[in-house]
Amino acid sequence: MINGPQMRVVFCCMRHTGDSQNCPPGVTTCRSVIYIVGMMFGKVFRATAVAAIFTGLACTASAQTRVACVGNSITAGYGLGWQEDYPFRLQEMLGNSYSVQNFGVSGMTFAGEIIKSGTNNSSYWKTDNFKAALNFNPDIVVIELGTNDSKFFSNNCIGTDGQPQYNYNYGQYDKENLYKDYEALIDTFAHLPTSPRIIATLQPYSNNCGWGIMDTAIVNQINPIIQEVATRKGVEIIDLHAEFNTPAWFLPDSVHPNATGAMELARIIKEGILKAPADTSGNTPADTVPAVSDSTGTQDSTTAIRRNARNFAGQDAQGLMDRDARRFDMQGRTMQKEYGRRSATPLVHKKRGAN
Repeated sequence: MINGPQMRVVFCCMRHTGDSQNCPPGVTTCRSVIYIVGMMFGKVFRATAVAAIFTGLACTASAQTRVACVGNSITAGYGLGWQEDYPFRLQEMLGNSYSVQNFGVSGMTFAGEIIKSGTNNSSYWKTDNFKAALNFNPDIVVIELGTNDSKFFSNNCIGTDGQPQYNYNYGQYDKENLYKDYEALIDTFAHLPTSPRIIATLQPYSNNCGWGIMDTAIVNQINPIIQEVATRKGVEIIDLHAEFNTPAWFLPDSVHPNATGAMELARIIKEGILKAPADTSGNTPADTVPAVSDSTGTQDSTTAIRRNARNFAGQDAQGLMDRDARRFDMQGRTMQKEYGRRSATPLVHKKRGAN
């Protein structure tokens, strides 16, 4: 870019490739033209005659498909180097027609903000990344949460030293509220102006006694919650527990993917994204269902949103969340919920490798 008092010349994609591979993110089409933008008397001019002097390719920006990767430390990239997390690798695999953003936060649960012992400081609902994910207005949301919620069900774990490991999270949250919270998480994203495609992931194998994470709790407690809620809500499912199961893909902590594992995780998610989404053309949007509803009594620990709030288009995501996730849900009130009628099409991959 060359700047002057009255002229700015913009060079974009200065390679003679004729394709989009050398364009920056968000740019997919190139033309053999150079732009000169003249800033004179508040007017903007475009000149193409200088193409005879300067030869280059000017790229025209096109709309990208925005992908929000919502999750815990598996998404955030715990234990990995710079640009080794799975969302970064997913961006590389999907290419410039997609914009993939990492909204993962280590240690987070999908459980609500209040647990039996008080404030749940590990609630994803409280994080800035949750707010950022909403304001990102994604076209696709990949939800990878639940590993840390298994701590509510992990007990009697014997460590490598042969001693019982105390888990302070055990029994601190009721299972029925986890159903409500995961449902609310789906609903919150579903009501964004973009009406995004939502993909829920069954949690992968994890086993770390010292952290209170046991695979038996994931298999018997958490993944059934995710499976049931996602199926009922009609969102797609990727079964990471069946697909992401090769020991060589894990760090020594037996929870987080290593660099190779992050690549494999990105590949699995990419396959799910590129697969045709579930056909919901015959379904009724949740915001327009007049009669399909159920009144749910909530407890202080739930984060279910008030589902009879309509017409979110034009509102910023932060306002949506403040009004419908926080003001109405933490008072123990009864909230009206309305659901669209959707059929589930799980994206369950064939099992690869062995535990």
